[in-house]
Amino acid sequence: MSTSIDIVNIILSSVTTVELMKLFQKNPNLIDTMEGVAKRIGQTAIQVENDVDKLVDLGVLIKIPSGKTTVLVLDKKRAHDIDTKIENMLGRQGGA
Repeated sequence: MSTSIDIVNIILSSVTTVELMKLFQKNPNLIDTMEGVAKRIGQTAIQVENDVDKLVDLGVLIKIPSGKTTVLVLDKKRAHDIDTKIENMLGRQGGA
């Protein structure tokens, strides 16, 4: 199980991962392909693939087969849990 620090490090490991998190948090009902998600943040599917996989591994994004392609969706509960962990961690650091 990832600790809050591990989760933050993974999310902040690249600008692309942060951009993907922001995209899905601002659009929690978004359902799109890797190509579509990449285009929304101004990149290609190849450029975002590793970062998407990081978020899938964390459980934030879910890959769902859809016909001949795969779509990405936000696991809202997991994203909320991670947001709460980050807020709690930052709150503890700020109060120390």
